Amino acid sequence: MARRAWSVALFAAAHGISLPAAARAGGIVTRNCDGCHGGAASVAPALTLTADPPGFGPGDLVTLTLSIRTPGLQVGGAFVTTAGIGALRALPGEGLGERSQGLAHTAPKAAVNGAVTFRFGWQTPSQPGAVDFAVAALAGNGNNAPTGDAPGSAEFQWVFGCEPRTFYRDLDRDGYGAEALGVRLGCSTDAAPEGYAAFNGDCDENSEDVHPGTKELCNKRDDNCDGQSDENAPPAMMWPDGDGDGYYALATGTAQLGCGNVPGYAAAGGDCDDANPLVHPGAIESCNNRDDDCDGELDELVRPQCGVGWCSRYSASCNPADCRPGAPAPETCNRFDDDCDGEDDNGTCSESPLGRGGSPASAGSAPSSAGSEPAATPPGGGCSVVTRPGRVISSWRLTALALTISALRLAASRRIRKRVPRS
Repeated sequence: MARRAWSVALFAAAHGISLPAAARAGGIVTRNCDGCHGGAASVAPALTLTADPPGFGPGDLVTLTLSIRTPGLQVGGAFVTTAGIGALRALPGEGLGERSQGLAHTAPKAAVNGAVTFRFGWQTPSQPGAVDFAVAALAGNGNNAPTGDAPGSAEFQWVFGCEPRTFYRDLDRDGYGAEALGVRLGCSTDAAPEGYAAFNGDCDENSEDVHPGTKELCNKRDDNCDGQSDENAPPAMMWPDGDGDGYYALATGTAQLGCGNVPGYAAAGGDCDDANPLVHPGAIESCNNRDDDCDGELDELVRPQCGVGWCSRYSASCNPADCRPGAPAPETCNRFDDDCDGEDDNGTCSESPLGRGGSPASAGSAPSSAGSEPAATPPGGGCSVVTRPGRVISSWRLTALALTISALRLAASRRIRKRVPRS
């Protein structure tokens, strides 16, 4: 009975990641089904995952129930994985089959009372820890075609046998994360997982110099994430700013001492076009054959995209017709779509749910291919939107949030580009 009293914490996270998959009646190993199903008007189904018993400890056998709900639901399917934490078990008559990386539906399951439910078992590990159930689900309209279906995905996290602690995605590794980019649960005695931090509140995951508690500088930036810029910052040397955008081009002319309070002067340098107020460091890059943010690159990460997986590429220009997908590579066990068929790994992970040898394989094993820098995100990239239990985030809200934090994703994307050739 003492095990039942251990604290249990639950979060749900909806993903905006999509990978197309080859059409088939049975379930596949995938992060999301929206590459082949649904459309612009589709609304992600509401997903819930409940545990019986609701409180569990190390070594327990738990029965979980996944529920899929959406208007007009006729049939549903799902793929569930824990990335190798504990042991997932298919239950007789529930319509799920065991795969090397989790459980997937064996055939579309009919809705009952407006919902499709799948029950399955899970054997918890023998030691205290945390688990993340990643779910890709599909709510079908029963027309035997991919049109009109509603794909969705979510994550459900528990801790067992310990007091829970939340860790926050920390892209710049400065010890402070941003909850909007995703969270992970762990035990209160755990160190932060790789890429996460124990402290929340970072307002700029592009810079390790920006986070709560740091010293405010005269640089037109909120260094300490308190919602203000340059407050109480010591004066700095300011130089003539030709276009008044807050950045000077060169430290020439007569200097002034101040901090944002001298008209026609700026304390921050790096302006690559001091005659255009729309061009300066930190500006939003747009596809216009111009270096808007003065980083030395034209239209980086904003050109049209084509292809999927390893074949994903950016166009050579702002014209989608100039985009050429890369060549596929042999599929390997690396949680990535090397052969560009829309499915990760294609059954190559036969020895471990995570990869050969029980640990994630490297995504860098695919050969180089000519073309523009890839648009796809290898394992570990992407954004997660965290919600509390019972809260549903629709696809258009996910899109709006993704646009809001596009600057944050830029840093992660630049790290990822080291793995593949650039244009």
